[in-house]
Amino acid sequence: MAEDMYRALWSWLTCVIVTIVVSYMTKPRPVAELEGLVYGVSPLPEEHDDHWYQKPIVWASIVAVLFVVLNIIFW
Repeated sequence: MAEDMYRALWSWLTCVIVTIVVSYMTKPRPVAELEGLVYGVSPLPEEHDDHWYQKPIVWASIVAVLFVVLNIIFW
């Protein structure tokens, strides 16, 4: 078990060091290239009124009720 833990530690450290080195050695992408990929660069979508069946709370409620019903049936 100890050997596995040390191997995992060394693997994690190697991965972190390689990630940091590669990050510092590569040139950052221009902002125009990141549009649509990064949340901070993308324009926020306009919110509009959805139909009642397009709202997540409706489907979450249906799934929750179905889950409870199936739990009662197969108890």
